Amino acid sequence: MAHTTHPERTARAPQLRYVRTLNCDADRLWNLITRPELLSSWLGATLLSDTQYGGFLVAIAHHAQQTGIVTTCEPPHYFQADFNDPPHRPSTVLVDVVPARSGSHLILTQGGISAGRLHHYDIFWTTALERLVHAAAGHAPLPAVTHLPTSAGGG
Repeated sequence: MAHTTHPERTARAPQLRYVRTLNCDADRLWNLITRPELLSSWLGATLLSDTQYGGFLVAIAHHAQQTGIVTTCEPPHYFQADFNDPPHRPSTVLVDVVPARSGSHLILTQGGISAGRLHHYDIFWTTALERLVHAAAGHAPLPAVTHLPTSAGGG
């Protein structure tokens, strides 16, 4: 059973944090969040655009893309990526995978978000993480993400 805590606003730079408990082991979760063909099943069509330097592109809707670069990676425990959000400043996404007695935990933190963008990213991540729960449990993919950050074609 997946469990989600509510995103929280902190006193530091604006950020969102999500904690999920998934019904899969940590190795499967790591693969779901790092392998392009598996990312594509829950986040959006994913392309590693520059594997030498960690560049990536995620097509999250028709004519909408999210690009970035992985800045830190310690398999199978965590990675950090800078997400481009033109014309806004880039934000940072940190993803931790923690083994549990039953299943595994995912902790996703997106920081450095412009205050006006928190709601858009909250909707995006909430929807994407529900799709991840489905993928981790081995279910057929859910319909595509429909609520996107404004820079990614959302309203």
